[in-house]
Amino acid sequence: MILQWFSALPLRKKVIYPIWTLLTLSTMILGASVAHFMGVTHSANLYTRTSILAQGIASNLSGALIFNDQQTGLDQMNALSFDPEVIAARVEHINSEPFAKLDNLPKNCSWLERDIQCSHSVFFAITHPITLDNEHLGNLTVWASKDSMFEQRNQILTIFLITTVIFSLLALFFAHRVHRLIATPLLSIFNSMQTVIKKGVTEQRLHIVHPDEIGKLTHCFNEMLDNLSQRDSQLTLAFQRLEDKTHYINQVLDSLDQGLLVVSPNKKVIYHNPAARLLLPQIQLNNDEMTSLNQQHIENLLSDFEPLNRLTLLRACIETHQRFEPTTLRHQGTGQQYQISTYPIAGENNSLVHIEDISQRYLIEQRQRMAEMIFDQNPSSVIVVTRKMVIETKNNAFIQTFGNITNLNQLHLRQPIELNTSVLKQMLKVGYFKLQTDVTSQFFSRKHGNKSHWLPCLLTIKLIKNGDNKVESFVISLNDQTQVKELQRLNFEANHDGLTQLANRQNAYKQLINAHKKQKSVYLIFLDLDGFKAVNDTYGHQCGDDLLKIISQRLTNNVFENDLVARLSGDEFLLGLFLTNPRVATQEINAILQRILNAISYPIHINGVTPYVSASMGAYYWSGNDHTPLEEALEKADKAMYQAKLSGKNRYHIAKEINPFLV
Repeated sequence: MILQWFSALPLRKKVIYPIWTLLTLSTMILGASVAHFMGVTHSANLYTRTSILAQGIASNLSGALIFNDQQTGLDQMNALSFDPEVIAARVEHINSEPFAKLDNLPKNCSWLERDIQCSHSVFFAITHPITLDNEHLGNLTVWASKDSMFEQRNQILTIFLITTVIFSLLALFFAHRVHRLIATPLLSIFNSMQTVIKKGVTEQRLHIVHPDEIGKLTHCFNEMLDNLSQRDSQLTLAFQRLEDKTHYINQVLDSLDQGLLVVSPNKKVIYHNPAARLLLPQIQLNNDEMTSLNQQHIENLLSDFEPLNRLTLLRACIETHQRFEPTTLRHQGTGQQYQISTYPIAGENNSLVHIEDISQRYLIEQRQRMAEMIFDQNPSSVIVVTRKMVIETKNNAFIQTFGNITNLNQLHLRQPIELNTSVLKQMLKVGYFKLQTDVTSQFFSRKHGNKSHWLPCLLTIKLIKNGDNKVESFVISLNDQTQVKELQRLNFEANHDGLTQLANRQNAYKQLINAHKKQKSVYLIFLDLDGFKAVNDTYGHQCGDDLLKIISQRLTNNVFENDLVARLSGDEFLLGLFLTNPRVATQEINAILQRILNAISYPIHINGVTPYVSASMGAYYWSGNDHTPLEEALEKADKAMYQAKLSGKNRYHIAKEINPFLV
């Protein structure tokens, strides 16, 4: 950010600011360094001097402490008064009992018990022990002030501040002088460049003031003006030669009878022949308005054409001086089709644009492509039938599938179509009619080696109307639904139990999770058959499979249509009962569970035997607002089922937290 700001400054400020800032900062840093050094030195000297004084006085106070002679102690301590920085001293016995005190405190300081406090003075304290023959008799504490040191430092800072202001003014004056030496020659070059821009290259040259770098720059600028003057003359000759060549090209192109445009790399039309004027009305309009030829732009002439991507490619080829292969463009106003191509003209980087009206040829090709697309490339079997039900035409897919039939009676539908009034009204209203049915023909059945082989199809009938909005014919398309049916079968097998056709575990879990996301409450019923293993052991697995099918049908018949019945594995089933009203559901759940128990225990007859099974069920109410995961809810229903088994089987057990309305 600072670099961008400095780069945007005028040259005068770029010269003045660095010089002035450098000298000013140097003086300020020097003054601050000197003041700091003197302050640190003075502080160290004061501490050392005070420490020596305290040590000397302490060595002379041992006798006074032994004899408890306070007067002698005060006389010894008065020697500290010769140092003006010492403001107080205190002598204490070894047991902290005061012995003598020297008080030279300033007005802003006072004693606070054994210490000193000051409002704005800065001081420090040194404590030295008083000993005699290595025996500790007491302590001497000396307080010294730093006020004089700070006063001296402030004086030094004041002197350096005044010096900094003086040097700053001198630096500003020096920077102005340097700026004048540099900017004056540069300003001359700037004025000369403005003259060249406004009036062109002149014979006037700049005077070299000083033989320095700026003088060398002035010399180079004068040489540049000389070169520009020479090139200006060369360009004049080149333009004359170009004009001669352009006139020659115009004569050649005028002799041709096709629509031709000569376009420069900047997409300006520099020539067009009479045929181009007939094909592009915009050229004629501009000529009527007396528009200069050089103001004709290829983008304006082709602005009514489409598609845009081809126009973009055309412009790119003109700009890059490359060939543009013949392509088709459509005029948005007239609908005419034009074939346009470009060819680079060597020498001047111009492009020759060739224009040809191909509307009639385009219509023929379009109809041919449309017919090929409908009857050859369409994978569906398509036939066109007249109002008299006569086959008018058919595509290759229909012939390959059902044969080259000539009558609709040769095409058989498993579910015949009755073109009654309601069907015709529906087709007139929506334009089509759809029917899912099986279709066959003699050719199709014979090809598959089966007289009754059918092909599942989606039959679609669409109307073809004439200009009077009357129905002329019908387009019948037959889409092969074999893969769709197979996918439906595979999807059903992946989500349902192969034996009972009930939902499998994955499908059941998915339905329960989706319902819970919609905040639907459900009773989860975990059901396990009692005695099923004995049926398998006694009557065989085939009897067991038939029994499971019957049980599955009975479970489905005893729940609502939107409820879930799934087989998890073996003889385990999962039911999901979506009883929306909790209060009503509380009254109904017991009746439903008992009805299911009665249905399962009802006698079952299979191939002359009567196997008997019962069921143990566990129920859990999984509310739509309950944040319990599905696995945990199923586990609670499973535990309730095992509780029913432990209670004697052929019964159900409801989990305690099933429903807040159960009391």
